[in-house]
Amino acid sequence: MKTLNWLYRIVLRFRYPVTLPAEIATDLGITVPDFLTFNEFVYQLTNLSSKPQRLKRFMARDVAEAAFTSAQRKEIFSRNTLFSYYFHEGWLEFSLHFDEHARLRRIYLQHKQVAHERGIEIPLQQDPVPFLP
Repeated sequence: MKTLNWLYRIVLRFRYPVTLPAEIATDLGITVPDFLTFNEFVYQLTNLSSKPQRLKRFMARDVAEAAFTSAQRKEIFSRNTLFSYYFHEGWLEFSLHFDEHARLRRIYLQHKQVAHERGIEIPLQQDPVPFLP
């Protein structure tokens, strides 16, 4: 059985040499099958029924950014953070947008194949809005 698991991991690494879909799924808190094509994986990420479990609207910026442990690149700006993962098909990026109180408002998935300039919005679960004085 160990040999079979080892062979399985080798085959996955040929298909996804840098980032595995399961690594991104773990960061987001969703479940995806290992043998998805890249396009199927992007569809799964943007599907309304697979909302990230580790990220919620209005969560604190530091908590939201801490979820992306396997990203190859991280770029921090005043009101957003960009996390990048590399695939054969190009960089897959998650753009987290925060409000003036450093709470997560939206997440966009960006890739060169996505037609929208801003990207595709990933649906988030609602977190109760904390009271602000």
